[in-house]
Amino acid sequence: MNKEITTKVNEAIKKCSSASFGLIDEKGYPSVSTVSLIRPETISEIYFSSGLDGNKAKRLQKNSKASICCCIGNSSNITLVGDAEIFTDQETKSKYWLDWFKNVYEGGETDPNYCVIKFTTKRVSLWIGEDGAEFEIER
Repeated sequence: MNKEITTKVNEAIKKCSSASFGLIDEKGYPSVSTVSLIRPETISEIYFSSGLDGNKAKRLQKNSKASICCCIGNSSNITLVGDAEIFTDQETKSKYWLDWFKNVYEGGETDPNYCVIKFTTKRVSLWIGEDGAEFEIER
C-alpha cells in the first residue's frame, strides 16, 4: 500500500464518529449495530464502549472475529476486518471515558457494566474519493 492512501485513510477515519460493527451471533448469523467511536486516530486500532450485559460483549466472548464499516459523507467508505477484545480494567476504562457516557453508565467510568472494546484491524477494503484499495495490516 502506498503512503498517500495510508495518509488519506487515517485522515478520513479521524472524521468518523460512528460506524457499523458486525459480529457473528449465537446462531452463526452476522449481526450489525451502530457504535460510537472513541477518538479514532488510525485504521489499525479502533475503540468504542459497550455494556458488559449487552449483545456485543456476549457475542465477542464467544467469537472475537468482527468487522467495522465507516461511511464518511458520500465519498468515503472504509471497511475493516479483524478481531475485537473487551477491556474491563479501570485504567483502560478511564483512558477512553467520554463525558456523554454518563447518560448510559450511571456509575460513571467505574460502572461495572461499562467496558471498552478494542478492534484490531487485519484487512482493509476502502474507497476514499477516487481511490480504492484492499490490503492487509502487517504487525
